[in-house]
Amino acid sequence: MSARSKLALSLVFALAAAPALAGGEQCQKDAAAAAKHASAEKCTMSAEACQKEMAAMKSKGWIGLDLEKSEEGTLTVQSVVVGSPAEKAGFKAGDVLTALNGISFDEANHEKLMAAKKGLGIGSEVTYSVNRGGQKLELTPVMAAMPESVYKTAVAEHMKEHATIASSK
Repeated sequence: MSARSKLALSLVFALAAAPALAGGEQCQKDAAAAAKHASAEKCTMSAEACQKEMAAMKSKGWIGLDLEKSEEGTLTVQSVVVGSPAEKAGFKAGDVLTALNGISFDEANHEKLMAAKKGLGIGSEVTYSVNRGGQKLELTPVMAAMPESVYKTAVAEHMKEHATIASSK
């Protein structure tokens, strides 16, 4: 998988996982979680290219999940933002995402997943297959616009990584 693809996948999940509510202590905690996801894999792109990529991601839509990706690639819901499209669709903490619009989340389907995500934007309905305590469910949120404060926080945190990498050279 190319570094650009890894970054794009990481950012898709990071931005999709970012919280919907702005302001207050909860917002700061949620924004920190989003930033953690954005920097989970070391970005190898230039800062300028990365900023351009991140700006393009903003229009892809958001559902309000905080996800954790295991070393095996499993995506588990850590939390669901109150009032978000994910909450309205019925996501719960502990849900394991297994597929997006029928495409399984695994390395073999990386290109298919990227192509499927490319066509998604604000207002798009997306179906996630999830495993909840051994039960298979289909949950269908409608993607919404990402709150500006969440986007700005995630970008700022990610760009700190570029500054750290540059200063260590």
